[in-house]
Amino acid sequence: MWRSISNIILRNRLFILGIIALLTVFFGYMAFSNIKLENKYGVMLPNDSEATQNYQEFKDKFGEDGGTLVIAIQSDSLYTKNHFLKWKEMGDSILQIDGVDGVISEATLFTIKNNQAENKFEIQRIFSDISYQEKSIDSIEREIKNNPIYKNVLYNDDSNVSLMLVKVDERFLSDKFKSKVVFDIEKVAEHYDYYFGQMHFSGLPHLRVIIGKRVQGEMYIFIGLSLLATSLLLFLFFRSIKVVAICLTVVGITVIWSMGTIGFLDFKLSILMALIPPLMIVIGIPNCVFLMTKFHQELKEHGNKIKALSLVIQKVGLATFLTNLTTALGFATFIFTNSEKLMEFGIVASINIIFVFIISICILPIISSFSKAPKEKHLKHLERTFAVKMIQGIIYLIQKKRPWVYITTLLLIFVSIVGMLQIKVTGNLTGDLPDTDPIKTDLEFIQNHFGGAIPYEVMIDYKEEGRLKGPQALKLLSKIDEAQKVFDRDSLFSQSISLVNFLKVVNMAYYGNDSSFYQLPNKIALRNLGKYIQNFNMTNANGGGLSIKELLDTNTTTLRIRSQMVDIGSYDVATKTKIVAKQLDSIFNPDKLEMERIFKHIKAKPNSAYVDTLFNAYPNLYNELADVICKDNNDLKTKFAEKGFDIPFIKSFYQKKKITDDLRKAIDHQYFDLTYTGTSVVASEGTQYLVINLFSSLLFAIILIAILMALLFRSWRMVLISLIPNLIPLLMTAGIMGWFGIPLKPSTLLVFSIAFGISVDDTIHFLAKYRQLLKNKEWDIQSCILTGVKESGLGMFYTSIVLFCGFSVFTFSSFGGTQALGLLISVTLLIAMITNLLVLPSLLMTLDRFVTTKSFNEPYFDAYADGGDVDWNDLDFSATKKPLTEENEEA
Repeated sequence: MWRSISNIILRNRLFILGIIALLTVFFGYMAFSNIKLENKYGVMLPNDSEATQNYQEFKDKFGEDGGTLVIAIQSDSLYTKNHFLKWKEMGDSILQIDGVDGVISEATLFTIKNNQAENKFEIQRIFSDISYQEKSIDSIEREIKNNPIYKNVLYNDDSNVSLMLVKVDERFLSDKFKSKVVFDIEKVAEHYDYYFGQMHFSGLPHLRVIIGKRVQGEMYIFIGLSLLATSLLLFLFFRSIKVVAICLTVVGITVIWSMGTIGFLDFKLSILMALIPPLMIVIGIPNCVFLMTKFHQELKEHGNKIKALSLVIQKVGLATFLTNLTTALGFATFIFTNSEKLMEFGIVASINIIFVFIISICILPIISSFSKAPKEKHLKHLERTFAVKMIQGIIYLIQKKRPWVYITTLLLIFVSIVGMLQIKVTGNLTGDLPDTDPIKTDLEFIQNHFGGAIPYEVMIDYKEEGRLKGPQALKLLSKIDEAQKVFDRDSLFSQSISLVNFLKVVNMAYYGNDSSFYQLPNKIALRNLGKYIQNFNMTNANGGGLSIKELLDTNTTTLRIRSQMVDIGSYDVATKTKIVAKQLDSIFNPDKLEMERIFKHIKAKPNSAYVDTLFNAYPNLYNELADVICKDNNDLKTKFAEKGFDIPFIKSFYQKKKITDDLRKAIDHQYFDLTYTGTSVVASEGTQYLVINLFSSLLFAIILIAILMALLFRSWRMVLISLIPNLIPLLMTAGIMGWFGIPLKPSTLLVFSIAFGISVDDTIHFLAKYRQLLKNKEWDIQSCILTGVKESGLGMFYTSIVLFCGFSVFTFSSFGGTQALGLLISVTLLIAMITNLLVLPSLLMTLDRFVTTKSFNEPYFDAYADGGDVDWNDLDFSATKKPLTEENEEA
C-alpha cells in the first residue's frame, strides 16, 4: 500500500502542490475572516447542565450580570469644585462612546422628591449646575452621602475610593471588532489621571476583553517562538538552511490550516484553542526530523535521491502515521467530555494532527525532489559524541544495573505519590494571572475597598403574586432584608441590592429624604406608597443602574438579590454557596426541616395520624392541598370553603389513593425556591465539571491507546509492559505539582492526556524496532533489546529535545495556567523519554520470555517495513557509499 502511496505522491507532485496551495488559501481566508474571540466565563459547561440552565434563566429574566465596567479612583479631593466637575466631564465623555448604555457615578446621581400636592415622586438631578450657583459642592456632597443606598456601592468613605459604573452593550462585548469599546472607555478615563491619580479598571467587560485580546496576541507570539526554537534545533541537527526552510514550509502550512479549521468550523478562539497553532508546530517538527533523517540514511545507502524519497514513504510512512494517530487520540478524548469547548478543542486538535501527517508526508518529499541532493557537508551535520556516550551509559545501566533502575524508579514513584496527595484543586477567574498583573491588582483594589468584584446572584421564586401584595408582602420583604444582612456581614461579598433597597429609598423620599427612614415601610406606609410607586421607575433616576425591572420579574414571580463576590477558588465558591444556601433556606423556609421530617413518616405510612399532625402544625398546608385537589373545579372550591379547616374531609379524598403525591406538591408550593447563579457560580461549576471530565478523558486516552497497541503488537502482556513507562511520567508530574504547590485546574489537568498521547510514540518506535530485530536475529532477545536501544535511542532523544523546547515556549505566557501547561508537558515528555529508554528495555530484559510471545512476533501489521528502520547512528558519516552524481539526481 505504501509503495502505491509513494508513487502517487512523487508522480503527481505539481497536482498535489496545487491542491495543498488551494486549501492553504482557503484556510487562510477562513482564519482571517471567520475567527471570533471567546471571552465569556463558564462556557466549559454543557448546555444541559443545571448551572448553565439556571444562568440562562437568570439572563432571560434580568439580562446580563457582567456588563458593567468599573472605574475606580482614590482621591481625597473629589469633592472640590474643579475635580467634581472633571468627574462629571469624564462620565459625559464616556457616555458619548458608541456601545455605552449608561454611566453612574456620584456626579450623575438623581434624588427623589415627594410632591405631596400631587401624591407623586419627582426626580431631580443632584448636580446639574456646573457653575455651583444653585448648590455648593459641600451641599452636593451632603445630599449624596445622605442616601445610604450608595454607601459601599459607589463610594467608600473610609478610604476615599469612588467608582464610576459604565454599562456596556453585550453585543459590543461579544464582537471581536466592536469590543474595542472597552479600550476606548479606558483611554478616555486615563486622560483624567492628572486629576484623580491612577485609574483602576475592573468588572467583567474589562476582564473579558483584555484577556481575550491577550490570548490572541499570545497565540502569535507562541507561533513565532515555536518557529524560532524549532528552526534553531533543525539547523543544529542538519546544518542546512534548505532543510530548515523545507521543514518550516511544512509547519507553516499546518499553522494556517489549524487556524483556518477553527474559523471554518465556526469555533471561537479561547485561551485553550489558541494553543493549537503552536502545538501543530511542536508536533509537526518531529515528523520532519524523522522523515528527513530517513531520507539522508537512504541517500547514503545508494545515492539515488528519488529512490531515497520513495523508500522514505514506503518504509516509515505507517510508523509516522501511527505515532501521529496516538497523539491525535490523546487529544480526541476531549471530544467525549460533554463540554462544548473541550469537544471543540479535541475536534480541531485531532483533525489537524492528521493534517500534520498528510502535509509532512507530501510536502517534504515533493520539495526535496525538486531541490538538489544534499552535499556531503550537509550530511555531516551532527557531532554526537555526547549522545553516543549517553546511549552507552543507558546500555550499561540496562545490562549491569537493572536492580538500581528498579529501586530508583520505585523510590521516585513513592515520592511522587506522597507529593500527589498534596495537590490542591482550584480555578478562580484570575488564578492564571501573576500577582503583579494589572488586571489582578486592579481587581484586588476593588475587592479590598468594596468586598467583591465577581457577580453573584440569588433568584427567589415566591410562586404567588399574593405573596408580594397585601399583608404577606411585608413578611416576604422582611425575609429578603434578613437575607441581605447575611451577605452584608460576610467579608467575601460586596454590599447587596434588592427590591428592599428600592423600597427603603422610596420610604426615605416619602419622609422628605430623612436618612433615618431608610428602612422597610410598615404596613400603613406601604399602603400609602402604593400610589406613588405605581408606574415609577428608578431607571430614570440613576442612568440605568437600579430599576425595578432589574430586581423583580412579576411575570415569573421572581425576585433578585444582587451582589459581588471575591475572586476565590472554584471549590471555595461551591463551599461558600452551600453555607449561604443553608443560611438563606433557614430564613425563607424556616419550617422546612420539620415539615420534611413529618412527611418522611407520612411517606412510610400514608393516611396515618402524621397527616393530622402536619395540618395542625401548618394550617396553610391544608389550603395548599385543597388547591391541588380542586384545581379548576369551582364547585369543589365552594365545598372546601363551606367545610373550612376539616381534616377528615380532606382525608376522605384519599381513601383509594395515597396522599403523598399531592401532599408533596402542596409542600413544595409552600417553599420559596432559591437559585444561586451569576458568573462566580457558573465559573466555579465549570471548573469542577472540567476536572471530573478531564480525569475521564485521561482514562479514555489510556484505554484507546492500549487498544491500538494491542492491535499493533497482538500481545496483552506487551501492552501492559508498554503502558508502565508512559504512566510513570504522569505520576511523577503529579508528584512535582504537589511538591511545588502547582494546583490542579483545567489548564494543568490537560497536561496528562496530551503528554500521554505524545510520549507513547517513543514506545511504539522502540517496540516496533525490537520486533523487527527479533525476526532478523532469530529471537536473541537480549541482543535485540540492546540493538534496539542503540538504533532507536538517539531518535527518541532528538525528538524529545524538539518537543521539550517546543512546549517550553508556553512558559513565556502571561497566564500561569499556560505556563504550567508548557512546563509540565515538557518535564513529562523528558521523564517519558528516560523511562522509555531505561525502564522499558529493563523490563523486557527481566521478563524476556514472559512478554515476548509468538503473537508479538506476528502482528496484524508492521509499523516498519523491512529495511525501513531509521538507524540514527548512520547519520554521522563522512562519505556516501555511492557518489551523488547528476545522473542520480534525475527526478
